[in-house]
Amino acid sequence: MMKNRKRKTAGAQTGIISVLLKSFIILYAFSGDSLSLMLSGYSMKVPVVKYFFTVLSFLDGWGVETLFMAVGLTVVCYLVKDRQKAPWVSGLSAFFAVCTVFGISYLKTDSWDCIFLFRLQFVLAVFVGTGYYFAYKNCILFIGYLFERKENLLRKEPSNKVERFLFQEHPFAGPLLFILVLALPWLICFCPGTLQWDAHAQLMAFFGAQLARENAGSHPVILTEIMGGCIMLGRSLFHSDSVGMFFYTGMQFTAQSLTFAYASFVLRKLKVPVLFSWGALLYWCVFPLFPIWGYTMVKDTPFYIFVLLLIVTMIDIVRCGGDGDKWRRPAVFLVSVAGVVLSRNEGRHVVLVTLAAALLLYRKHWKTFLAGMTVCLLLIFLVDRVYMPLNGIQKGNKADMLSVPLQQTARYLREHFDEVTEEEAAILQEGFTESLDVIAAAYSPVCSDPVKDHFCKQPSPDYVKSYFRVWREQFAKHPDTYIQAFINHTYGYFYPDRHDYQYETANLTGVFFLGNSDHRHDEYVDLDVAISDDTGREILMHFFYLTEKMPVVSMLFSAGLYTYILFGGCAYLLAKGKRRELFFLVPQLFLLLLRIFSPVNASMRYMLAIMVTLPVMAAWCYAAAHGEESEVAAFQKR
Repeated sequence: MMKNRKRKTAGAQTGIISVLLKSFIILYAFSGDSLSLMLSGYSMKVPVVKYFFTVLSFLDGWGVETLFMAVGLTVVCYLVKDRQKAPWVSGLSAFFAVCTVFGISYLKTDSWDCIFLFRLQFVLAVFVGTGYYFAYKNCILFIGYLFERKENLLRKEPSNKVERFLFQEHPFAGPLLFILVLALPWLICFCPGTLQWDAHAQLMAFFGAQLARENAGSHPVILTEIMGGCIMLGRSLFHSDSVGMFFYTGMQFTAQSLTFAYASFVLRKLKVPVLFSWGALLYWCVFPLFPIWGYTMVKDTPFYIFVLLLIVTMIDIVRCGGDGDKWRRPAVFLVSVAGVVLSRNEGRHVVLVTLAAALLLYRKHWKTFLAGMTVCLLLIFLVDRVYMPLNGIQKGNKADMLSVPLQQTARYLREHFDEVTEEEAAILQEGFTESLDVIAAAYSPVCSDPVKDHFCKQPSPDYVKSYFRVWREQFAKHPDTYIQAFINHTYGYFYPDRHDYQYETANLTGVFFLGNSDHRHDEYVDLDVAISDDTGREILMHFFYLTEKMPVVSMLFSAGLYTYILFGGCAYLLAKGKRRELFFLVPQLFLLLLRIFSPVNASMRYMLAIMVTLPVMAAWCYAAAHGEESEVAAFQKR
């Protein structure tokens, strides 16, 4: 007995020491400038000790907030110390830790110098990465601990009149009313809506601006016609561009509200806890990102609306389907397919990949998915082979698809200009409208536009072959330069602490409020806000600014955070043996792949179509993992 007690005591002491050690390593990783370049050195001649004190000089462990953080970390580590350590949790935490360390390095130096500069620098990076590994792992385990211990968090039945009204008695109309009531301040104060610069370029193309017409194919041409048509309708009926803009933004906001209400309705059909339903409504309606983007004339908004509608409708058909509704869901599904295809040029690829996977995994509904595929292909044919040739619209700029290789070429020119041969220079120069030294100087690590804008818009197939021959030769000479250019251009999608690109140059919303003023007057549009007093707009924009700065909530503006959540959902389903259910994350995964090859690093606007699906993605992972079928009959009776 005494030996057993001693063993238990020793085991408990060892556990506490392990908890304290993990907490300290995490705290070190979080403190000050833990991952720094050790170049200047500490004033000491002993080599290893010198670097040790160099690292300490970058830290700042002073402050009462550090004490509170230490207590919190210790408590979390202690609560989860005896939980089963699932391999998927360890693997996911390790991946996140590696992404974080690389993200810190590239954010600081635009390179991996904070990791690979020299041997001791790598040791420091590994140590900091270990701290983040423990942090991510214990955070994931702690979330599981909360859900398991706090059963009330996962209650599935409404507990008061408000919840019964929203989620039981009126599962569609209730959320819709909630959404519209909270939207009223935005609809009134920003009437007739806001205008984003891409949409302004589309309107310029519609009204005949030569340069904009040349680039019209880079935008969804049918959506351009709808935008311009709404402006023309306002002019003809009310002699007002502002009214015409409201025709568009009002119709768009209505579509967004109906889609959110339908998504909330499907969440209830999945029988997920009420917590998910509340989280969805608050995320879509109180978090200010979607109210303002939903009221903005821009191609990204209808795209994310129809992507969400596509995913929700497929869940409704596959998981919640019944015999009582043979046409409504398929009809909404076909509308969502058309909307995704027509609202952004990349939408066709999203639909084709998603429906190809659907036909393989869910053959029971092959007629519906085949009809969606047919609609997609028919629209592509009509737009590309009929509408665009008839209207003299060229296909989009090919340079848009070459963001990554052009960034690699520009970085190579910046770092190894003296090694470029005459033959390589001649071939590269043929594709650029500026000299190669200008291209090298124009290189921006996080945005390809400064380089891409100097590349010929429609290079011939022969030139593309010649360019990629040079690209391969230069890659063979300096592969590290190419790899770093790629990471530098994409790391923000895998590192949550990277701000949106627009955060550095404009407001985080990335939209014009009618030209960042109360009006937008030029030779193409004549727009004014409906209410000249800007008090309401100022209050709402300061609320937006508050959420950008609020602890924890501000992380919802991070592009990289949604990548982590998406990967976490995939790992969770795989760990639960729900491989087939991964299908409903295919659109988001494919969109993330497209973002990696997009022109801008960590663009929140490009991530909107993934961000808006967060509540549905979380609810689906829960429902799929717990294997409960929905009560279709109960909903059909209502």
